[in-house]
Amino acid sequence: MSTDAGSISTMSIEGDSDISLLDILDHVLNSGAVIHGSLVISLAGVDLVYVGLNVILTSVETALRNIDRE
Repeated sequence: MSTDAGSISTMSIEGDSDISLLDILDHVLNSGAVIHGSLVISLAGVDLVYVGLNVILTSVETALRNIDRE
């Protein structure tokens, strides 16, 4: 399954088909996934700690293929 830059790929589970964790991992590595999150710890309205997280999960082959397109 190929996707254009900026599009969102979805995987649906229908019927009684069995999808293993390996199938899901293979799909994520082939298409890629981005995880973004943040955590702020405040005390009395004052931000004490800010933790930001940006993760890109993809295979090297997929990353190189997408870099070549640009």
